[in-house]
Amino acid sequence: MNKKTHILLVIVLAINTLRYGTYLIEGDTNIYYILMFLANLIAMLFVIFSRMNRKKSQTDGSITENR
Repeated sequence: MNKKTHILLVIVLAINTLRYGTYLIEGDTNIYYILMFLANLIAMLFVIFSRMNRKKSQTDGSITENR
């Protein structure tokens, strides 16, 4: 996944997470809103951590190639 696609995905997931979070803050505790909030939050964290691990593995690979 290139950098622009990654940023777009994080933005969309953040907007959706905030939207469902505001529904929950307002007191609408429908199970759908809870599940969608959790799904978006988990997906956003997964995308961020996978990007961090990808950068870390690319950095580690370049270090071992130089040895």
